[in-house]
Amino acid sequence: MNFEEEFLTQFGDTCKDLQLQSVMVKKSDGVCTITFLSPSTAKELSDEQKQEIVEFLKERLALEHLSLKVKFRRAYVEEKLIRKAIVEFFANKYKLISAYLHDESFVIEISPIDVLVKIVVSARLENFFLEHKITAELAKYLKENFLAEFVVTLEISEKIVDEVDIENVEIKATYKPVKRYSVEIVKECIGSGIQPKPEYISNIKSPKTGVIVAGFISKLTRHDFVRKTGTKAGTEGVFYTFEVEDEKGKIDCIIFCSKSKLKEMDALEDFMYMLLHGDVEKNKFSGKLTLKVDKMALASKVIEVEKESQPKKTISSDVVVKVEKLTTLSQDDMFGSKVEYNDNIKDKSIVVFDLETTGLDVDNDQITEIGAVKIVDGEIKEKFSTLVKPTIEISREVTKVTGITNEMVADAPGIEYVIRDFYEFTRGCIVCGHNVIGFDWRFIKRYGQENGYNFDNETIDTLLLARKSGLKVTNYKLGTIVKYLGLTLEGAHRAWNDAYATAQVLLKISEK
Repeated sequence: MNFEEEFLTQFGDTCKDLQLQSVMVKKSDGVCTITFLSPSTAKELSDEQKQEIVEFLKERLALEHLSLKVKFRRAYVEEKLIRKAIVEFFANKYKLISAYLHDESFVIEISPIDVLVKIVVSARLENFFLEHKITAELAKYLKENFLAEFVVTLEISEKIVDEVDIENVEIKATYKPVKRYSVEIVKECIGSGIQPKPEYISNIKSPKTGVIVAGFISKLTRHDFVRKTGTKAGTEGVFYTFEVEDEKGKIDCIIFCSKSKLKEMDALEDFMYMLLHGDVEKNKFSGKLTLKVDKMALASKVIEVEKESQPKKTISSDVVVKVEKLTTLSQDDMFGSKVEYNDNIKDKSIVVFDLETTGLDVDNDQITEIGAVKIVDGEIKEKFSTLVKPTIEISREVTKVTGITNEMVADAPGIEYVIRDFYEFTRGCIVCGHNVIGFDWRFIKRYGQENGYNFDNETIDTLLLARKSGLKVTNYKLGTIVKYLGLTLEGAHRAWNDAYATAQVLLKISEK
């Protein structure tokens, strides 16, 4: 549990209106000053509550040679102060726009519920505001400084004439539209209606609202706590923390979860590929940017594949991966009767596969092993298994997990040959794996694209099937499901072993 989480757990509703405004350290004076801000309408903290917070900070921060000074200030929602803050906002972030704005440009109305700020602009300036979502950014800035709800709107005035071509000056080069890419939503988990067009995490340099990102989650941790103070004192609450990482960056995330969504959250696992929506804010204590998630969906990145059926490169036509026949692995029950399967299996050819890779970055890491089995009408008929020689070294950390060393792949075929043979092995088949959509399948499609093979197969994910089957398991990891179903998994984290175990899971949960 990090510092902010400890603070939330310790004080709960007592500090729900408290916001960290600043932390200043003066080494010359040997003083660290922390200033908290609270709205003037909120109940003021008692001296005992303030002292409790001070003691908590002293204990957790361990300032050693610095003395701690804590200030508790009140935020007063006054028109004069709001106008001053607006002017400072544009002067610091949009200097060019500030030249077009003056005191009469802002109409401020304060009500007991919120504050309405109307900005009078020209038609051309309105387009710039809308393109860069400046009204939402300003509303968030004012809310953080006054701890009140702000609604910022625009009003067009035909009397205002732009004297400068705002589209061709430095501001256009400074504020560029967000670059986005496409993902496919597999299953909505929390909330709905996320646009499947995330931006890269590396583009997020400051707090912003309505952020959409996608990537692999990790360090997923559930935190159960009991509120100690406030009107809900004694009640239980749950929040989850995790990281999400795409190919260009990562960011800390936090989501507070209602009881109705605990099942969906507990079913999530590290390394799932998720689409996330929320607001990016600065952690009150660490200062790090944190995504406060309000919507989540299991997703898969869309890779544009060229419509070619032949490889771009000229390589030998000799098969390098020999397909092995598995005639002894038909699935019968103990009385010799053939097991019947549902429509997932019946009259279908399915290739169940698994990969081992040099890492988790789909765009830069490489495949080191492919293992697969082919199921035809409920019977495991063929085996495809090979190591793959990457062009980058396998790290010691990865070797500890997979058991695959650089020496083992030194004489293995290159991916340009293996992907060709795997394409032939999967041609006309449904492709299946465990948590395959967000990771393994993206590797296959990437190498298919690079070598001219269009992997457009229908896919089945046993992780999703296991969830729908209502298995009473603590998590949906492959090993957990295999054990629950009474199956075996030997040599986990090797592609062939995992692929065969996944095939067994697919058959077992598809029995009539």
